Amino acid sequence: MRKEASLEQWKELYEVATRLKERKPWEKFWDMDLIGIRNGAAEDTVFFSILGRGGECYGITAYRGYDGLNRYLMLVMQERMNLSVDFAMYHQRNLTCYWGNRDELTDKQRKMIKELGYTYRGKNQWLYFMSYEPGYWPYNLDEAEVLRMIGYLRDLETALTHYDQAGMQVDFEGGNMFLLTFDEEKGTWDFGEEPLPFVEYQVGNLVITDEELLLDLSKVPKCDAVLEADISALGASVTDKKYDRPANPALPLLGDALSKTILKFEMPQPEDDSMMVLAEMVIGFIFQYGSPKEIRVSNEIVEAGLAQICEVCKIKLRRVKRLPGLESFIQGMERFHM
Repeated sequence: MRKEASLEQWKELYEVATRLKERKPWEKFWDMDLIGIRNGAAEDTVFFSILGRGGECYGITAYRGYDGLNRYLMLVMQERMNLSVDFAMYHQRNLTCYWGNRDELTDKQRKMIKELGYTYRGKNQWLYFMSYEPGYWPYNLDEAEVLRMIGYLRDLETALTHYDQAGMQVDFEGGNMFLLTFDEEKGTWDFGEEPLPFVEYQVGNLVITDEELLLDLSKVPKCDAVLEADISALGASVTDKKYDRPANPALPLLGDALSKTILKFEMPQPEDDSMMVLAEMVIGFIFQYGSPKEIRVSNEIVEAGLAQICEVCKIKLRRVKRLPGLESFIQGMERFHM
């Protein structure tokens, strides 16, 4: 059950974010110059990206843990990985504060600012916060997220103070970060330059452990089909009472590459693994029609998700730049919900 933050909690968050804005961290950092705050295990490090060095959009984004860092790298490498911006944004998990324009805020956010007694004028001055979760539309922070963000930004204040006082020069371009670490024994913060745990997006393979299913798949005869397979974010806000926030469903898609027609698509629940759903769709096709000659995908994420199935069934798995049949379907869906 969603619980909203109190006005007093929002006040704390606005106060610490306003102090950070006065420091203008975007004048020192680019968005790829990551700052890490470690207060516990290394894999729980919170990574900060400072937005606004180019002067277009000011903000601070907090990514929790190695999973958060990996999702950040997906966004950074989106073009190289041949991912759509929608796909990369759909898979983000972070808390962000922005200084934007009035028309970017919801009525609820503008009302909150008024209740807190803040007045903003001009471009890139309106402070607001957004929560990003895979499967959901970007949304206002709940109480737990407000409290987390207060802690994150206070730690970031400490990090920036140490960075400035030490006159740090970090080799960000070489894959390093500025890291602030809390020493529990001493009760003090240590800081310095440290390599990022990884600098390339870590693709996860989908592994089927059902030996009987794998054996059955290996025995299915071939057919002449050439398929296109992909996952596309709907890019629309879907409100449902059973969700605490609006959903943004993913669409696993399966099409015929030769006729450029859609064969099947599904709209999973926000918490469902869309790659798993796509794999089940491919397995369903195989058992109904036979193992296709080839499956075409447009990125290594979907490729990794289908690799085991294709290996077991001796299907050629081919990565291509574009999937024309699925693109036509997606464009039609976009026109429908515009």
